[in-house]
Order: sequence, then structure tokens, then C-alpha cells
Amino acid sequence: MSLGCGGDTKTEAERRTFSVSMTSLPPTAPNEHGWTITPEAVQVSVGTVRFFEGRVLLSRAPRFHWYSLIGGTANAHPGHYVPGDALGEVLKVQTVDLLAGGAVLGDANAVTGSYGSLELTLATPTAATDTQNVLGGHQVHVRGTASRTAGVTVHFDATVDLPKAIEGVRFEREMKQEPGAVSIAVDLGKWLSRIDFATVSLPDAAGVSTFPADSQAQNALVRGVEDTSAYVVTWVEGAAQ
Repeated sequence: MSLGCGGDTKTEAERRTFSVSMTSLPPTAPNEHGWTITPEAVQVSVGTVRFFEGRVLLSRAPRFHWYSLIGGTANAHPGHYVPGDALGEVLKVQTVDLLAGGAVLGDANAVTGSYGSLELTLATPTAATDTQNVLGGHQVHVRGTASRTAGVTVHFDATVDLPKAIEGVRFEREMKQEPGAVSIAVDLGKWLSRIDFATVSLPDAAGVSTFPADSQAQNALVRGVEDTSAYVVTWVEGAAQ
């Protein structure tokens, strides 16, 4: 990666580092289909995180998405997003337990400048990066319960694998040499907001349901993980560099 290369203004960029961490935000209300969800385990294999100067501009008009035909809600699409120059990156693969307080992903090798967005890569775990095999070879693992007021409760266990990085996550900041760190909070409510748990598999002998590959539940979970608005990126002032 070429950091901050380009015109005259970018020649003034200075090298710096800052810590990048990941945590989570719990669901706070029933989802779009009226299910109250209690996550019991959420693990994710996090790979490269890259910061770019390009800002995220949302389209004003909603775009049609095939997913709406099966009762889902497509995530907001960025309009004309151009990443621009790369300004920083964390090159590491690790398993993060989002319900255990999250984890520090590492120190970004970066430069000063005008930051507009980041790219988050979910990586396929290995025996070295997932020593306890909590992910079972998948990028995302979610287990929990979902219930409705009618007394229906679903115990579920699901996984997600994305074919490409999550691009265009909003993070706007004029980065200088001030002390601080970046925090990426995963909004689990948005990850799970589109799922209709009436479409999961029948429970197995242990009473646990999974998400069939062609089900609304699986498609909705994938869309939730892909949704750039599910990642709330903030700058924490004063954190150690």
C-alpha cells in the first residue's frame, strides 16, 4: 500500500500510528419482523482494516434490490463512493469475541490527512487465528435465542462468509498527530434486524435451528453483516498511540 502518495498537499503528510479496536452494541428493540433477539455468542474473524480519504455519499433515491421480493430490506447503498488514497492499515487476522468486550485489532501504520472511510475485511480463519475453533472455519458465527410475544422461542446457530471486503464504512476525521484511537462498534441489532426466524430450519435433537443456504434468514443475516451502517466508527480522544 502506498500511503498518502499524490499531489503537493499529500507530500506534507507525516507518518503516525494509532490503535484500532472492535467492540459491539447489543440489540435494543425487536427486529423488523417482531423478534426479540438475545445473542449468546458472536465471534468474527477480522482481517485487514484499511483507511481511505474517500467520503461516503449516500444515494438520495432508493435502489431496487431483488432481496425485497422475498420480504427482506436491502441495506443503504453508497452513491458514488471512490476510496481515493489509502491513509492507513492494520494487517492482521484474528478472532474477536464481540460479547467478551471485543479486542484490540492492532496499531494502524498510517499518515496524517483527511480521512473519509474505511474498508473492513472478514477473513477465513485458520488453526492459528482461531485456536479454539469457535468459528468452525467461517468468518462470522452467531448463536442465540429469538422470541415473539406469542410465546414462540427459537434457539439458533448461524454463520456467514462474505466473498469480498465491506467497503465504504463512514469515518470522517482530519487526522494530525493528536493522541487517540479508533473504535469500531458492531451494531448487532442491525446485523440481525432483517431476519424472520419463522424461516429457519426445524430444530435438531438439541433444539437448535440453523439458517438454510437459500432461506430468508440466511439472506437477511448476510445483508446485515454487509450493511456498512452496522459499523459505527469513532475516534477516542486521548487514547495512547
